[in-house]
Amino acid sequence: MTKVIYATIIMLFLTGSMSAQTGSVGINNNGSSPDGSAMLDVSSTTKGFLPPRMTYSEKTAITSPPAGLMIWCSNCGAFGELQVYNGTAWTNLTGGTASGSLPGAPIIGIATGGNAQASVPFTAPAFNGGSIITSYTATSSPGNFTGTLTQAGSGTITVTGLTNATTYTFTVTATNATGTGAASAASNAVMPLAIGQSYGGGIIAYILKPADAGYVPGETHGLIASTVDQSGPWAIAAFQGTYVPGGTSTSFGSGSANTDKIIAQNGAGTSYNAGEARAYAGGGYTDWYLPSRDELVKLYELKVLGFGGFNVNTFYRSSSEYDWGNVYVQYFTDGSQDAFNKYGYYNMRAVRSF
Repeated sequence: MTKVIYATIIMLFLTGSMSAQTGSVGINNNGSSPDGSAMLDVSSTTKGFLPPRMTYSEKTAITSPPAGLMIWCSNCGAFGELQVYNGTAWTNLTGGTASGSLPGAPIIGIATGGNAQASVPFTAPAFNGGSIITSYTATSSPGNFTGTLTQAGSGTITVTGLTNATTYTFTVTATNATGTGAASAASNAVMPLAIGQSYGGGIIAYILKPADAGYVPGETHGLIASTVDQSGPWAIAAFQGTYVPGGTSTSFGSGSANTDKIIAQNGAGTSYNAGEARAYAGGGYTDWYLPSRDELVKLYELKVLGFGGFNVNTFYRSSSEYDWGNVYVQYFTDGSQDAFNKYGYYNMRAVRSF
């Protein structure tokens, strides 16, 4: 006998008793003789038999398994499975096809919100469980809203039915012929919002897109318009014919800085447009400002969509100077732009960023 067999016999004597009868071996703890019809008779009322335990990948790495080889596949099926090789393929104990493994967890991407929906990107798991992945499912928290994508590889799932202005995170699972695997890590928090929706003390006029300055992947930002018109001169009398120190910008995202500069020139008070805008307190917010020329375009687009209650028979002022005595204005009749003086009493609409 080899050293391995001697060691095995010694272990058997240490843990129980072994007896031989007519070529049969018995392992038990009560000294009973083995059954003559069995080469090995294991008997116990307190312990079980443990076959080799291995993963699906370890099982499939066995070279030329002999017929009758038995193992416990720890990650096959939903809970693990006892399997036997029949000389051609692995089977379960009833002779059916052995279960494969569940796929691994997908890798979550950066989710983005939309109008009552979210887009959830993911990367396929490195391990598909031994069979082709057939679909992926994204699930929201809270609400358990789901979206499904039928394909084998990476992609983006759209989850609909969400409630705007509610914050969600998402997980993604992969499914193959065996079943559904573990969920990915949770995504970033996403808040679905829609243009025209009441939010942040006013109405959402614009939601930033990837090409916009200030866009942050996985976050929702944009422009909110107040719900009331204000009017007055653009500057107090002393500065109606002079440039604002440092100048103003026409670009989207510059309205707040423009407003700061105008207030610094004209002083505290609400007798001029920028001062009125900053003093507006819709929703309890104190960061309202006079929109720049390009931000005012977004308010006109909001009007075209039927939101905001704007006066369509006039124009609205921006915080962007055209020259020393005039500023850009936006006509809400046809969407055109022009320049008008700083001293007249014309409409304006405060905005704030979110």
